[in-house]
Amino acid sequence: NIPYDYLLLACGAQHSYFGHDEWEQFAPGLKTIEQATEIRRRVLVAFERAELTADLEQRRRLLTFVVVGGGPTGVELAGAIGEMSRFTLARDFRNIDPSLARIILIEAGPRLLPMFPEKLASRAMRDLESLGVQTWTNSMVTRIDENGVDVSGDRIHATTVLWAAGVQASQIGDQSAFKRDRQGRIVVQPDLSIAAHPEICIAGDLCSFTDKQGRPLPGIAPVAMQQGRHFAKLIRADLNQTPRPEFYYVDKGQMATIGRSCAIAQIGKTHLTGFPAWMAWLVVHIYFLTGFRNRLFVILSWTWSFLSFRRGARLIVAKNWRFYDHSATAAEPALPPPLANHEAK
Repeated sequence: NIPYDYLLLACGAQHSYFGHDEWEQFAPGLKTIEQATEIRRRVLVAFERAELTADLEQRRRLLTFVVVGGGPTGVELAGAIGEMSRFTLARDFRNIDPSLARIILIEAGPRLLPMFPEKLASRAMRDLESLGVQTWTNSMVTRIDENGVDVSGDRIHATTVLWAAGVQASQIGDQSAFKRDRQGRIVVQPDLSIAAHPEICIAGDLCSFTDKQGRPLPGIAPVAMQQGRHFAKLIRADLNQTPRPEFYYVDKGQMATIGRSCAIAQIGKTHLTGFPAWMAWLVVHIYFLTGFRNRLFVILSWTWSFLSFRRGARLIVAKNWRFYDHSATAAEPALPPPLANHEAK
């Protein structure tokens, strides 16, 4: 038991599999560093196994990548795999052509990036198609297993499936008696505090807050940053014995990057696409890094990657990355044999 004067709950969100948590072992999401390294492992292992197998059908499954969810995360994931297969890994193998990899982006809604204006979303779709990404809209995933995905009656045979379709609030909200919305987020007062508990505030993806127009706030970093500063204002107001201010979100826009020199950005009424949007995305992400040394290192690293078409360390590591317990479900597909065994043979 830890006594407190004020409590700020900002525990974030996790992926929602819409009642099918068993899908996580076959389709990891992207919310933690461990999940990111797991995605990298699966993608790299798929290319390595495709290089080693002589079975054309197995090679076709290994070189098929499915991304579920057409939001910013899904678009950026599909674009990154498309760029990797077309440029970064293009000359790294003898028996396969990575540029022939099949990448499918699946969205249940009528179009990609529903939070962006339709014109920007259409541009993003064209940029993805230029990287070889197939986009399936109005397509509902009904099953995921170790061999692929069932989508609206069709079967996609793939060994690599990535999940970016939905999120839900951290499970810590379920342990409280506070009022929650459909996504499990805790409903707050206009000043971000809990009804009957002014000493407790909620911020970030765990917070259910609507603006003056009745719209929920997006689950992006600027929202949490502004809410964190507002929490400090609440404490200051209490110490000064002045009325608490209400939280007001300043919308600074939204961005999504598709690939090399390809991005879209909405900043107020200004819409950017292509290279200008990509440069704006780079500047924004570098600006909010902490410390000059970090900014300089990232600038040099990204510049080298841009000029050389190379990416970062291609480490294949295995860590515990899951949110859910799958002990009662089918076992995860076994890892491929170590490459050293093949080299020895």
